Amino acid sequence: MKKLLFVAVALLCTLLPTEAQKKVRVHTIGDSTMADYAENTTRTRGWGEMFQEFFTDDVEVINYARGGRSTRSFINEGLWDKVKANIQKGDYVLIQFAHNDEKGNGTYSDDGRGTDPWGHYKANLEQYVDETRALGGIPILVTPIVRRYFTKEGTISPKGCHNLSSSATDTTLDYVYVMKRVAAEKKVPLIDHTARTKAFIENLGEKNTTDLIYVSSDGTHTQATGAALYAQMVAEEMKRMGILKRYVRPQTAIVLNPRALDFNTLYVGNKSRLCFDFTGLALPGKNGTVTITAPEGMLVAANPEAVPMHQIDIDYTDGKLWNQCFYLYFTPTQARQVSDQVTITCGKIKRSIPVYADCKGISKETPKDISVKKYSLNGLQEEASGITIEKGQWPDDIDESGNRYVEFYLKGVKKNFTVRQITFILSGEVAYRVAASKGGDFYPRTDLGENQKAEAGTRQISLPVNMTITPNDRLAIRFFPWSTKTTDSLYFKIEDFTFEGMEIE
Repeated sequence: MKKLLFVAVALLCTLLPTEAQKKVRVHTIGDSTMADYAENTTRTRGWGEMFQEFFTDDVEVINYARGGRSTRSFINEGLWDKVKANIQKGDYVLIQFAHNDEKGNGTYSDDGRGTDPWGHYKANLEQYVDETRALGGIPILVTPIVRRYFTKEGTISPKGCHNLSSSATDTTLDYVYVMKRVAAEKKVPLIDHTARTKAFIENLGEKNTTDLIYVSSDGTHTQATGAALYAQMVAEEMKRMGILKRYVRPQTAIVLNPRALDFNTLYVGNKSRLCFDFTGLALPGKNGTVTITAPEGMLVAANPEAVPMHQIDIDYTDGKLWNQCFYLYFTPTQARQVSDQVTITCGKIKRSIPVYADCKGISKETPKDISVKKYSLNGLQEEASGITIEKGQWPDDIDESGNRYVEFYLKGVKKNFTVRQITFILSGEVAYRVAASKGGDFYPRTDLGENQKAEAGTRQISLPVNMTITPNDRLAIRFFPWSTKTTDSLYFKIEDFTFEGMEIE
């Protein structure tokens, strides 16, 4: 009898998958409209960073999307190789590109990103599909979200729908049409995100779309609510198509981003702040209250100017609470490992966000600033008037180019050094994004801040970092510039670049 029981238990164990085995993985690749962002430094959000919220815990979403990338540059920069190294049999790969493929106005341009729709764009999409399948993965093509390009009639223009042709019926330069053709020829599931987002914002109207869905600086990038709603649309389409039907939950009432808050290493007495997005899509009742409770020893506020409290209440109307950001403050008083949670309650709905911190004591803490004068240039050149693009002609751009940056680095510190922030003086009318990485190939990276509005004049920039480096580490900071207009007379300067922080003993 015992032998039979043992056999039965063994058989049951083989039939019941482990947690690791039953985890379904979804990889997302694309551009800035899908990418992750540094919550503390920008209001821009990509729908890929919200996507996890629309699945059960059996699904893991891994978002590889990166701002400024096209089907071409995502491959050429080695980003696709990193994705392929992580694809396992049965994984899903969602593929959304076009915004940056349009850089050459429908041509294979010399900026490293532009593609011709029926040539390289089509071939690149086919490569993603074929190589995903060769690794045992399941590709899904997702047409790009629309740009906020309204016509006088209140509709989205053909260009806003990624058709650069002279007329809406001409498919010569229609990236969405080409993606649909690849889907048909390769028999790949396709989610028409372009049509869904077009119908949604045309119904919402230009003013509400500008105020609530997209960021004010351009007609391409979304705020938290726009990203959440666009992620929900993809989840709804997957459910309708029967893809991961058991695991998709498009009716999620509350979307939180990020799903965990990690202060990383903090030292006793150091003040720190993290923020998280809250989007209420379908809250109980027409009107109500959301209650946010901070972990013991921490405080929370609804905006940076508000007085932080242990618990706060926020009222909502029409069952919605859109584009709300909350700020969590923590100053450790003792050395310890923190594993706690922020609690969110709304009627019978209760959610939580895990909170982590590695709090360390110090015997000595010495404020220290390290100035760096040397830097390297990639895709840029230095002239008497300042730094400018290497080939002399800046394109009208909306995002970074991965191959155009100024790099500063810090290495060879004698003691552990916690970088609290970087500061520098910026002159010149450039938009920019700043990122940091300890990786030898600048991967993985952490975005520190951005400004998508090109501003004239000279200003001091201060960006939070909160990274600790040891004498063996090398911390690189890259400044990715771009122009919001076509010009051959744009120059900028970066001066007084300084790592500010604490030397720790």
